[in-house]
Amino acid sequence: MNAIKNRYTYVLKSIKKHSFLKPKLTDLSGKTYVISGGTRGIGLSIGKHLAALGANIALLGKTSEPHPKLEGTIYTACQEVMMCKNGTDSKALGLVCDIRKPESIDKAIDTVVNDFGSIDGVILNASALCLSPTLKQTDKEIELMTGVNINGTFRVGQRCLKYIKESEHGNVLLISPPIEMLYEDDWWINHLYYSMSKFNMSLMGKFWNKEFPNVGVNTLWPRTTLNTAPVRNILGGDAMAQISRSPDIMGEAAKHIICADPKLCTGKNLIDDEVLSSLDIPLEQYKVNKDLSDKELMPDFFC
Repeated sequence: MNAIKNRYTYVLKSIKKHSFLKPKLTDLSGKTYVISGGTRGIGLSIGKHLAALGANIALLGKTSEPHPKLEGTIYTACQEVMMCKNGTDSKALGLVCDIRKPESIDKAIDTVVNDFGSIDGVILNASALCLSPTLKQTDKEIELMTGVNINGTFRVGQRCLKYIKESEHGNVLLISPPIEMLYEDDWWINHLYYSMSKFNMSLMGKFWNKEFPNVGVNTLWPRTTLNTAPVRNILGGDAMAQISRSPDIMGEAAKHIICADPKLCTGKNLIDDEVLSSLDIPLEQYKVNKDLSDKELMPDFFC
């Protein structure tokens, strides 16, 4: 853990600024976005930020009943999105969907198209996290991560791209790490299968960018840990949450990627604070604990 934190000072000095993030759109009225893993955390934050610009939002998630360790349900998430519509005509759907099951995906996407007419973008955020080294990884964990991070992500993207490719401002955004991180050090050695599954998502983005040249296809990943359920329940509890950023930094970053020109902003592996720094948006507001310095934040292990 200390080795990871020691890299953060270096990383801060290497934040890039990107000119291709200049907004093409500031109004998303009439456009529809599907978000997998939309019940809470990053997915929910992205939904709120896009709804504030008038977009229709379809949230896909498994949680239909309250869970003792997880915030909200897909229905309460839908209500939260609607509270952020900011006077626009934005509408929201909360759809119970297990993306490990093709028939569940098909039902959800059919509902989105029937209700909103088409799909302009998809945010592939749903992810399963099981951090174990090779000899301790169970078959159940392998099947879960394969079903969600690889097969489920591909199928949701595949079903949505049928419509996105016809949009004048189409987007696919995968919440997955920069592919170049695969070649830096051996940080992933203690959670090999999880890392493999997340890099599979990044490879989908790389290949879809070539297959669908009229669609903006990008990946987005956080610089630091975020105050989300996986961080609190699996990685480090409230103590780690306090040295993290809010998932709203990802919602804000995703909004600007979606609004950029998809002909210019495509094929990119982006980091949340680089997106915001490129647009001169202050980062301090996203710290859970505003009293901490940047060096005291916990970097995500992919960055």
